[in-house]
Amino acid sequence: MKRKTYYYSSYTDDFGITENVKKTIVGDDYKYNPSNLFSFLWYYLIAMPIAFLIMKISFHYKFINKKIIKEVKKTGFYVYANHTNFVGDALMPSLLQYRRNNIIVRSDTVSITGIKHLVKDLGALPLGDTYKASKNLLKEMKKRIEKKESITIYPEAHIWPYYTGIRPFSSSCMKYPIMMGVPSIAMTICYQRRRFGNKPKMVVCLDGPFYPDLDLPNKEREEKLADDIYAALKTRTMQYSTYSINEYIHKPKEESK
Repeated sequence: MKRKTYYYSSYTDDFGITENVKKTIVGDDYKYNPSNLFSFLWYYLIAMPIAFLIMKISFHYKFINKKIIKEVKKTGFYVYANHTNFVGDALMPSLLQYRRNNIIVRSDTVSITGIKHLVKDLGALPLGDTYKASKNLLKEMKKRIEKKESITIYPEAHIWPYYTGIRPFSSSCMKYPIMMGVPSIAMTICYQRRRFGNKPKMVVCLDGPFYPDLDLPNKEREEKLADDIYAALKTRTMQYSTYSINEYIHKPKEESK
């Protein structure tokens, strides 16, 4: 695997492959894929086995502390993870438990020619571009939580390939588990050197469950939950991310012109 150097001016810079994709507008009439027999068979008989094989063969992944899933599987729950891999981030959450996982994504993720219907079938829930679309997304999230499914959110929002740090993120995305009264877990993707080759292997650390502090006002509740999850992600990267394949260099915009 070839080492790359990325220059960034902000933590919101995006190095993902969907950067130049013509976006689908997620408007008032956007339809989220309904649960039916076809989607059930597709997800459990085809998508999950393929996801397992890809993650094992390509990333040699292993879980740390997966036992905490037993504490949250009786309810729906949210997963907050660092965003460092286009393929791995799409597939890894589906391996947390047998029930379906869903991922909150930007509209460009469901805009890629040839696979946009596939990613919807795999549980991609795109953010709405209108007020009504955003309300529809919230309704869909509630439905899936009521089915005791999990919903994954990448609060850093943008992919930084194989990045071994944790970027600052907004606490606003913590409103969902607070609103729905369900727990959250932190899923930290860490990278280590393999015995052979220079492509990193993936170590996936789980922490939690985290619950909101109901004694705090709502905004402070979100901030406290975000701080707890950020601290867990940060601690795990310091413990387990021991190999960096790419280099990230900060360069202000005026210097990068």
